[in-house]
Amino acid sequence: MAQLRPFNTTVDLFREACTLHTYVQTFDFGGLDYLDASSQNVAYPYVFLRPMPSPGLIDRVRTLTFEMYCLDVPTLANQSPLNLISNMEQVSYDIGAFFNRGPYQQEIEFQMIDMIPIAEAFNDRAFGWVSNINIIENGIFDYCYFPKE
Repeated sequence: MAQLRPFNTTVDLFREACTLHTYVQTFDFGGLDYLDASSQNVAYPYVFLRPMPSPGLIDRVRTLTFEMYCLDVPTLANQSPLNLISNMEQVSYDIGAFFNRGPYQQEIEFQMIDMIPIAEAFNDRAFGWVSNINIIENGIFDYCYFPKE
């Protein structure tokens, strides 16, 4: 069992999953205001990670909670929003599989609590899903790791 990873390293694992995914073009992280402001100037398909209130550390198990937005916009006026929503649902599952069946499966558990479809968000452009997820990690929480002289 290893020491708990820093928060930014956990976010970087999402970035890694999105970078390796052949369909996702952009990954970003931040608050809801940043999502709204940045959504106009990114390459889609877009995955955005928003931190949420989290249980924290209970009995050596840390749980971090996020909203994960998986969004795409039509490239043609007649492109079906249904296909975009379907594609972005699969991206959500793919990212979960990256954690639960990929290189970090022994270290982290990805739980998707629920999914909410998004239609015509951000000036009637974006379609996809917002998922509430937990990232669960077992780790050493010990005084031995306390920084001291």
